[in-house]
Amino acid sequence: MKATTVSDVVDVFLALPQEEQEEIFQIGAAFRLVDLRKQLALAEENIGRFEARYGMTLDELENQGLPEDADYQMHEDYVEWHYWVNVRDRTRQMLNVLGKFSRVPGAG
Repeated sequence: MKATTVSDVVDVFLALPQEEQEEIFQIGAAFRLVDLRKQLALAEENIGRFEARYGMTLDELENQGLPEDADYQMHEDYVEWHYWVNVRDRTRQMLNVLGKFSRVPGAG
């Protein structure tokens, strides 16, 4: 069985009539938007958990700096908090981009 490359997929896609290309894109975008919204909700939930635990946003914590007596758990939380903020920001960017090209209500 021959491996399919991205180039192969693009060639097949471009060989389709434009209406089919648009339909495939719309359907794919709709499914991806659902996944992205779930990912955004999870990121925001985790960010909210850290904000509640420390009583501030990550930006506020960074402006103040980690306390000198910060324990291991706070350092671990700080790293994970950064991760979830990055996930949130990247996911929002993808939602904005896909939302511009999708006919899905509430996209972008």
